[in-house]
Amino acid sequence: MAFFYRGAGPGTYWQINDPAHVGFTAHLPGQAPSAGRLMHHIARGSTDSPYISFSRSFAVARAYALVGTKGYASVSSPGFVHEIEIEDDRLVRVLDPVQEIAAMLPAAWIEPNYQHDGDQSFLLGIVDPTNMADARQQQCLFPPGSQATPRSPTLSIQLESLVRALRDAEVLIQGNAPVSCFRKTYSVTV
Repeated sequence: MAFFYRGAGPGTYWQINDPAHVGFTAHLPGQAPSAGRLMHHIARGSTDSPYISFSRSFAVARAYALVGTKGYASVSSPGFVHEIEIEDDRLVRVLDPVQEIAAMLPAAWIEPNYQHDGDQSFLLGIVDPTNMADARQQQCLFPPGSQATPRSPTLSIQLESLVRALRDAEVLIQGNAPVSCFRKTYSVTV
């Protein structure tokens, strides 16, 4: 059995709608799954997908629960971390996005590739785009004598999805997680 967590900040859908009574359902549960939809769900925050994001990390879910569409979690408007338990994949389809994306990546010598061409700090800007924006906005370095046009490093949706999935210890549930998977809700405040 595995435990997964979902953070719900003040004013967000899962803070308002109690999954203890309704379970978790993706916005478009009947939509055909695809690698593109999976990556847009993770990297672009698209909720119009057949997926629901959960984390293996209570700490990550708590961080998401502390901030919502109505501000920071407080005593009068707490955030919630919802916990579910899944014993096997017969009832719920659980996907590891890192495995899903890695399975479709091209060989290392094929262009375009998912790798970036920035320095080592470039990934920090993907992990924390708000506080580490400078790392993401750096200029790409080229060998001496190069006549290349100055530009930012290449960032593919594959790399962005991989990094964010790892950052959030993310798993995706395809379709829905019924009430029977729900275990408990933790109230959190700043």
